[in-house]
Amino acid sequence: MIKMRKLLIVLFIIILAFSTLNIKVNTIKGINYQWYTLKIPLYLKLLDFFDRHYNYEDLVVRITEGLTDQKDKVTRIFDWTYNNIRRVPAGFPVIDDHVWNIIVRGYGADDQLSDVFTTLCNYAGIDAFYSLVYTPDQASAIPISFVKINGKWYIFDPYRGTLFRNPKRELIDIESIRLQKNWLADSKISHPELDYRPYLDNLETPKEVGLRRANIQSPFRRLIYELKKWIPFKK
Repeated sequence: MIKMRKLLIVLFIIILAFSTLNIKVNTIKGINYQWYTLKIPLYLKLLDFFDRHYNYEDLVVRITEGLTDQKDKVTRIFDWTYNNIRRVPAGFPVIDDHVWNIIVRGYGADDQLSDVFTTLCNYAGIDAFYSLVYTPDQASAIPISFVKINGKWYIFDPYRGTLFRNPKRELIDIESIRLQKNWLADSKISHPELDYRPYLDNLETPKEVGLRRANIQSPFRRLIYELKKWIPFKK
């Protein structure tokens, strides 16, 4: 009798788990900036999530192999992103779904290169995110990547391959950009040139990163993110 009860309990748990994993959940995909909601089974969404997570980890290990200094790691990830994620070819759609899919496709829009770069930085253990930065009149904006290296915030533009340096060709942090007027925008491309000054002269140093797309790709942070959506945390 006891064995039968245990068997029934096990069968109930299996049926419940099977039913739960087959629940249809939403996933969002954008094509040319039009958004669509697709329904997929929960088990497929979970498998895809963990597949991306372990691929990020493996890729970052390969990119930063042999490096220990944070600045060296960030620079190597920056170069890898610029060299491997190309601009959207003429006639190709702009597809927005998951960061890993941008890496697999090998091309992306300006914000998508920042998405890839900052996500890989986070997987290297370095806080990073990207945000649109506007001119003072709010007429124009560009995505800029913010990366915290050894306690200071630096900025990057992986789409144009731009590093921000002082006259000695050293990477320069946001505080120094605001104080010094002779900083250099060292871009891998020169045409068309972009004047960064209207975007950066009054740029504020980030105070809190929070949970953003670039740092919620790992299971633990994604769990915290999902819990915060459903549970009203008090500040």
